[in-house]
Amino acid sequence: MSFVSGVGRFTVAAALMSCLGFTLVQAAPPQVTTQVKSRQDKLRDMGGALKAITDELKKSKVDFDNVIIPNTQTIKDRSAYLLNWFPKGTGPETGVKTYALPALWQKNDEFQKLGKEMQAEAVKLEQIANSRNQDALKAQAVAIGKACKACHDPYRSPDYEKENEE
Repeated sequence: MSFVSGVGRFTVAAALMSCLGFTLVQAAPPQVTTQVKSRQDKLRDMGGALKAITDELKKSKVDFDNVIIPNTQTIKDRSAYLLNWFPKGTGPETGVKTYALPALWQKNDEFQKLGKEMQAEAVKLEQIANSRNQDALKAQAVAIGKACKACHDPYRSPDYEKENEE
């Protein structure tokens, strides 16, 4: 019969590792991993949609029906839920790879304000796209890009740019 069994083995091993300077990292619950992955996917959808719009606006003939309008709809639809994608407990402290910085939760009132501004810009973007006013759409694409950047600068790790270069 073993001197230390079951949970006791884990406790002894943890104590020994702690004395030797090791730390145990507890895995994040699956729902946190799912939450982070889901928000990253949705944010990539929005970024891809904005890129598709800005690329299309560089062309001499803009395809509103197949490119502009569906992509503005994606941005507007996704942005409506943006502020729900960052619940407390889904930041870097979880051990799940996220580019969201702790400041997002520490300064959440400011983040909420910027998120609401982004949502308003997304609604305008869709309205302008539906009017098919190409010059106004170019200006609004710039405005929504600035709204995105307003959150990216203070709340997204610079590692994102390094690791996601095209």
